[in-house]
Amino acid sequence: MNTAHIKAPEGSDRFLNLVDFKWLMAGMGWWVNLSRLQSDKAYIDECLQRAMTTDSELLQKRSVEMLGLSDAQCDTGTSST
Repeated sequence: MNTAHIKAPEGSDRFLNLVDFKWLMAGMGWWVNLSRLQSDKAYIDECLQRAMTTDSELLQKRSVEMLGLSDAQCDTGTSST
């Protein structure tokens, strides 16, 4: 997985989406550090990979949504279209 900082589209509540993901992960027994989830690429990858391996359809859906919110090239200043 190649992700970077997680970004939400205009008008959405990014923090609530992250908190939702955090609590879904907690329900599976995994603690998520929200600060790291917003800034640490390797940690983002680890959390999303772990979430995608669960049997929770809701958690997998949230993970896919977060992947869609991540900008793989934010450090280079370009966007993938």
